[in-house]
Amino acid sequence: MKQKGLRYLLASAVITTALSLLIGGFATLSVKNSQIQVIDSQLNTIADSVRKNSSAPVSAALDSAAEQDFNVTIALVSATGDITIINESQLNLLAAPDPSLILQSQSAAVTVSAEEEYRMISIKISGGDQLLLADSLSDANKTFSDNLIRLIIFTFVADLIAIALSYLVILRNNRKLQADSLSRMQSFLADASHELRTPLTVIKGYSEMLAKGQISAESDRQRALDRVNSEIVRMENLIHDLLLLAELGETSVPIREEVDLSELVSGHARDFQTLHTQRMVSIEVEEGLVCLGSAEHLRRLIQNILNNISRHTPTDAQVRISLSRSGKKSSLLIEDGGPGLPETSYRDGIELLNRFDSSRSRETGGSGLGLSIIAAIVHEHNGSLTLRKSSFGGLAVEVTL
Repeated sequence: MKQKGLRYLLASAVITTALSLLIGGFATLSVKNSQIQVIDSQLNTIADSVRKNSSAPVSAALDSAAEQDFNVTIALVSATGDITIINESQLNLLAAPDPSLILQSQSAAVTVSAEEEYRMISIKISGGDQLLLADSLSDANKTFSDNLIRLIIFTFVADLIAIALSYLVILRNNRKLQADSLSRMQSFLADASHELRTPLTVIKGYSEMLAKGQISAESDRQRALDRVNSEIVRMENLIHDLLLLAELGETSVPIREEVDLSELVSGHARDFQTLHTQRMVSIEVEEGLVCLGSAEHLRRLIQNILNNISRHTPTDAQVRISLSRSGKKSSLLIEDGGPGLPETSYRDGIELLNRFDSSRSRETGGSGLGLSIIAAIVHEHNGSLTLRKSSFGGLAVEVTL
């Protein structure tokens, strides 16, 4: 449970971080791009004025910048690379940019990486000179850095909140699971004690009567001893079933092996058919179906289903055992023509020591744990268990693995 909790906390932190960085990073970049677009718009406005007044480009650039109140740098770059600042701004333009960038900026604004990063548009004028229009990216870069720091702080705080909330949820769930587990354990112990009390009472009663000589006739003494022995066998079966349920309920990962399910079902089906000659038993098993699991537990699952049929249905009740492929899964269906279960049992599900029907009493020799063990084994193999009315009117048990 602790490992699951840690994984849940880690997953929450990773998801929160990823979402925060994704959304916040997109927003931060959008703000920077918007500021760059504003700068480019100003530079293009001045460039359009220069192109319209090509006879007096410098004057046109100065007039346009003044009219629009654009704080941009305007400079002339000679064919030899000398630079002359005509209009100064916050940008400290100390040297002419690389000629390739000047050529590239004639068609669109470009970013120049210098001591102070800036955006630039160049216009070729008469005499081979270039008129440069430039504006600093300092404000945009500072805004981007500030937003990035805010994003990191926000992400850190969001992670702390997500971890705290996840921890509270896990703590609450753990408490609920512990309470449920304690309640199930108390119920299990109470039911198990009740199941064991009856054979113990019978054994104790007959033992006291035999010890005190209250049963004198030999036939009665033999009947009493047989009754004691049968109750001892019932207790052994009950204890064995309880130990199996405890084993299935362990948190350790069970040993997984490749099990030939077709062979396993066919073997038990043929044995059942041989031992119940009065029944009409039909077997439909698809060959080559294999699953990963515990062969011993799967064997016990099939035995319990067939034992329930032997104990709780008439000796001539019809039985059908089928195993088929369902996509990537195997479907085991065992139907009988017995009395079935009460209607509520199909809705209520399977609980420990739940006999479903008072008619299925202790006198039949069962421990009351058959279906509980079946459900636990199916759960161990990550399968599904369905109880419903069979096509013969009795019980249909469907196991999907």
